[in-house]
Amino acid sequence: MGEIAPAVGADGANNGYTALVTKFTALQNAAAQLLERAEHLAQRMRANADAAVTVADLCAAAEVDSRHVAAIADVSEGFGRVVGGSKRLMGVADAMYTAADDLKTEHQAEYGGVHAAATASKARQARPGFYRQP
Repeated sequence: MGEIAPAVGADGANNGYTALVTKFTALQNAAAQLLERAEHLAQRMRANADAAVTVADLCAAAEVDSRHVAAIADVSEGFGRVVGGSKRLMGVADAMYTAADDLKTEHQAEYGGVHAAATASKARQARPGFYRQP
């Protein structure tokens, strides 16, 4: 498994154009990691559920006490519920990735030109948030 994404600043100079693009990219990367981990979890739990069904079938064929067979079947159902939850989490992670990409694209379209002009200018620029209305 990968490394957990580092925390990012929430205000002040940490909200400049480049910093926001970096934050949106970090959000996309975190969503991609979450999606990958949720997919992996769903695959493992599906395999575990299938294995539990097989064990329950073998136990039933061996005439093991029906309470034990039922307990194994309950475990299989539990694994199946985890698979369902993982798939819902995958949907949320995918939506978060797409939303972060859309936000980054909109941010670049709206402020990219301003950033390029300010960067090219020799004049000293105000800090991010300076022009914000109270």
